[in-house]
Amino acid sequence: MNKKVLNCLFLILSISAIKAQNPQMSYMSADAAWYDQLLYSGVEWQPAIPTAAGHEFFLTSESLYGTISIDGIIFKDVRMKYDIFNDDLVVLWTNGSPIVIDNKKVDEFTIVYNGLPRRFVNLRETYPGIRGFAEIMYQGASQVIAKYIKVVTKNPAAANYAEFSEETRYYLVLNGSCSQVKNRSSFLDLMGEYVLPVKKYIRQKNLYLSQTSPEGFIIAAAYYDSLTVNTKPE
Repeated sequence: MNKKVLNCLFLILSISAIKAQNPQMSYMSADAAWYDQLLYSGVEWQPAIPTAAGHEFFLTSESLYGTISIDGIIFKDVRMKYDIFNDDLVVLWTNGSPIVIDNKKVDEFTIVYNGLPRRFVNLRETYPGIRGFAEIMYQGASQVIAKYIKVVTKNPAAANYAEFSEETRYYLVLNGSCSQVKNRSSFLDLMGEYVLPVKKYIRQKNLYLSQTSPEGFIIAAAYYDSLTVNTKPE
């Protein structure tokens, strides 16, 4: 019996037990219990290196609200954190306990930070060289995506001192392939027959394309897409 079947049986038994304790329980309540079990099924999150300075999470160690898609089901107003050290999505139970969701079930999620939604999709094994969750920064005929990673670095001058440091890698998804872009040169290498007009546009608009100026990748990708359909953005 596979794991998926066992999980389904566990959910059914859980709902049956709840209904047995309360015979008046409605079908709507049973559905709510099933959804809760689907969302909060996982293991409790534990810090990877408690002695390291900083934290494992994206943007902030505080919980953020957002939506999650699990097996095609949308959950709204969920308190969560994105652990980019382990590439795990962590949801907070009603009592505040952090639960790590099985990544294989998560299709995508959106978190809201300072009023702005940030959408992440689960790439799974779609492209070689990049796995797991990535932020969709631009989506058209092409895509610009960002992969956030945290690593632990140690200070050689202090043997017992370690801290989390963050890295961001940007990728251009084009014609079914996903390639890392670090600067203008690596971006233009992917433009094929459109390299000259894109290069001219970048120069005319005085765009910077780099790790510290990822907005340039987005604007240039949008212009590339406009060329493929023979319409130019304003």
